[in-house]
Amino acid sequence: MKIKAIFFDLDDTLFDYERCHQAATKRIFEDIHKITGTPTELIPIIFEIAQKEVKTQLLWTAASHNKDLYFQKIFEKINNQIKNKIMAKDTVLIYNNYRKTFFSTLKKERDTVYLLKYLKKKWIKTWVITDSSNFVQLNKLIHLWIDDKIDIMVSSEEAWMDKPHSSPFLLAMYKLDVKPHECLMVWDSIRRDIEWAQRLWIQWIRLNRYHKSNEWVIPSYTVENTTQLYKLIKWLIK
Repeated sequence: MKIKAIFFDLDDTLFDYERCHQAATKRIFEDIHKITGTPTELIPIIFEIAQKEVKTQLLWTAASHNKDLYFQKIFEKINNQIKNKIMAKDTVLIYNNYRKTFFSTLKKERDTVYLLKYLKKKWIKTWVITDSSNFVQLNKLIHLWIDDKIDIMVSSEEAWMDKPHSSPFLLAMYKLDVKPHECLMVWDSIRRDIEWAQRLWIQWIRLNRYHKSNEWVIPSYTVENTTQLYKLIKWLIK
């Protein structure tokens, strides 16, 4: 198979998102405790409930990933008598502290950069398909030093729908003028990313950083980090 394009997920694929997220949530849980006096052991539970409610309310949309909505909902949950008196400055403070800690923890991965440079030399098109808002994800590309090595990015905000809906994928293929059989996919999530690839018989690689179960699917290939991914893709397209 002649591969003309490779599309990548971003979070937990081209970098270790979970590490950054855990550091950032730890920081804002401490902030919420200071602002509200809520016991620290309860805040992660309230955060999870708030996140699920927002995602259910805004199902399959980019807005369902907005952290500021989670944080606003947390304050509402902590005291449901003050829904109309939530201090905007508290939500903004929490959001800014989350982003500051997230990006200060984020580390570019050497082999991600090497891989994307290699694909450019081989004239293979690259794009990122990702959930969440366009602005947030573009900032991640910049902090990872790969913004100039990606041909295009399609966010669920631009495509109007989250993965695994076909809209982000179809929009990406339209922009790069490639067909499914000319593509290779690299993802981390079984439920969100793989279903669409299987429908179109696209060859795909799972980057499984945390050794999660493959559930009901068998990946074309599985790697555990971007070093292994770089070696595998070089072998596939040599």
